[in-house]
Amino acid sequence: MFETIYRWFISLYGSNLAEHLSGWDEAMGDYTKSNLFSITGIITLVIVLVMCFTYYYFLNHPRQNRWWKWMLFWLLPTAIVNLFIAFGITFSDVLADNISSDLLPITWVNCLGFGLTNFIISALFFIIISFLIKWGSRNCKHSPCL
Repeated sequence: MFETIYRWFISLYGSNLAEHLSGWDEAMGDYTKSNLFSITGIITLVIVLVMCFTYYYFLNHPRQNRWWKWMLFWLLPTAIVNLFIAFGITFSDVLADNISSDLLPITWVNCLGFGLTNFIISALFFIIISFLIKWGSRNCKHSPCL
């Protein structure tokens, strides 16, 4: 599921990195390594869920019930954290030389593109989850629409 979503944005980070993230192993000639799309997607989704539930159910303060506060203090920081996580996961493989030689060259620019892809996906997840769970909030149920 996550791989399909991430592949919609493949032009941002390149097909070689996509093959690496799918688990391509040159020695085996097959996708035998860990699927990093799934790992990154699960981490992203968990972070978004935690931040959304914190905003709508734990913080739940009337002063936070503004669209710009929702965006500046919740959506953007969540997306930025997820950008750095995706960049870190991929760039650590580049630094450790864990990428099959037939997929080279993969550079930090490709890793940054994947981070930006995760930023966009994280923001979309945050918006969707916000609209799904906000109705149970006592004070923030109108955010981000106010």
